[in-house]
Amino acid sequence: MKIKFYFIQLVTISRIPLSIAFALMLFFSQAQLSTTIIFLGLGLLMLIEFSDLSDGYLARSLNLVSEWGAMLDPYADSISRLIVYGALAYKSHVIMLVPLVMAIRDITVAYSRIILTKYNKSVAAKKSGKIKAVVQGVGAVLVLLGPLYWDYTGKWTVDLFSWIIIVTTAISAYEYARSAILVSKDEMLKVKDKS
Repeated sequence: MKIKFYFIQLVTISRIPLSIAFALMLFFSQAQLSTTIIFLGLGLLMLIEFSDLSDGYLARSLNLVSEWGAMLDPYADSISRLIVYGALAYKSHVIMLVPLVMAIRDITVAYSRIILTKYNKSVAAKKSGKIKAVVQGVGAVLVLLGPLYWDYTGKWTVDLFSWIIIVTTAISAYEYARSAILVSKDEMLKVKDKS
């Protein structure tokens, strides 16, 4: 059983080195990405997304769901997506605000989960968090493919996709923060009523 457990954790953590490989490939490529680099990057993005989809499925199907895995999964998601979008911003495939909003969202969600945990409330992923993950995953693919369709559409798609990702990410942060604020407010009212 231990080998299966460690394998699942390896699948989860693999997103980080895969995203680093993606970023390094973009950093050391020419200003305009070649078709080869785009498709190699696409392969890495697919592996990252496959890791994200398969680790939870494996843990549930093998009855190896754990607190460790539940903490490691969002950590690997956050780090890998920040690395991927940082590289895409470096190559001007998204605006620089995208990775900044993603970082602020992830910090906000982390602190919101700390507050919720303190008051024994659920810290499970919210629906907006799952939608955000899909939008960011699909968005990374669409913006990476940009040089293949920019001749036909123009580069206005950079702004469009960037703002879709920013708004979806910000809404997700709001849902988590709102839950933490409401719980904190309720707890403070309980303390005030006792005094």
